[in-house]
Amino acid sequence: MLLPVARAGTIKEIQRVRRLKYPGEVLVYEGQQVLPEDVIAQASLPAEILMVEIADSLGVDVLTVKEFLVREPGEQLHEGDVIAKITGPLSRLVRVPADGRFIGLHLGKAAFEVGYRTIQVRAGMMGVVQAVFPDYGAMISAAGFLLQGLWGNGAIGFGELRIVEEAWTQPLTPGMLTERGEGLMIGAGSCVDPDVLNWYGKRSSGGLILGSMAPELIAIATAMPTPILVVQGFGSRQPDESLLDGLTPHADKSVSLNAGEFDPLTGMRPEVIIHLSDEGFEGGFSVQQKLKVGLIVRVFAEQSWGKVGEVLDLPEGGTYFESGVTQPAAVVMLNDGQKITVPQQNLIIIDDANAG
Repeated sequence: MLLPVARAGTIKEIQRVRRLKYPGEVLVYEGQQVLPEDVIAQASLPAEILMVEIADSLGVDVLTVKEFLVREPGEQLHEGDVIAKITGPLSRLVRVPADGRFIGLHLGKAAFEVGYRTIQVRAGMMGVVQAVFPDYGAMISAAGFLLQGLWGNGAIGFGELRIVEEAWTQPLTPGMLTERGEGLMIGAGSCVDPDVLNWYGKRSSGGLILGSMAPELIAIATAMPTPILVVQGFGSRQPDESLLDGLTPHADKSVSLNAGEFDPLTGMRPEVIIHLSDEGFEGGFSVQQKLKVGLIVRVFAEQSWGKVGEVLDLPEGGTYFESGVTQPAAVVMLNDGQKITVPQQNLIIIDDANAG
């Protein structure tokens, strides 16, 4: 079975393409150093398409509307300007109801672009512009420890990593953060208290890297401008210590946190990049991989939710589970020594770039 892959390890070259969906203006050049919140490219799009009735207003057939136009497609018009008219004993005319650009006719109506909105693509990481895609964006490259998560609130940030070790044995509290400086990336085991997010959001522009978070905090976290990444899952359980083991060696180092949503089309996940000069190993980037014995996986099933372990066996055929469903299973030895059998679809492969 092919399963999703989440990366965790040191990589010599992490490459990310930041690209607009529509042509616009690229604001960076090849070789330029960028920070996570730097705008790579931007484009202006119409905020609204306004349809103005011409045929009915003039009392003419939709096929003849073009004959009565006094403006050409592409013209920028202002509120009150005449766009079409009939002259004679029963003169009639049609005026534009708002400022906008006349873009064409459709079924006897004039289409206008009204107002504009700007869309932007940000770097999402500290790095160097490796390549520029004219009118669309660029590729950013960096070296570092890459940690991908399960969920992010959509925000982007940058700061030094601080580990709150006491938050691995109990949920994070405001008291654990009171002596932490402004703009830090805080690594903690779990967060279940809305007061923590509210307190932190008012006092810091850094970010939170959490093993787990109570699901009722999703709405609060989503509304916060501070980036929040959940690595292992939702709930009140304490996370697997593999996260603490992975972050601890990198305390006090610079961190880019891109808490963007998971994109099933590209396989990109919310992620942390801990910047490490030129250290690391070359590594490809897979978004799917075949499940095999010996691989390290994260479990998303019942009491083992979010825990990490090694695949010991992949029984042939289907296995019957208490839910009443028979499906392909995997036998996993968790890091805490517990051996479990879970549906293969409840696993994500942890692709450790340091493993080989």
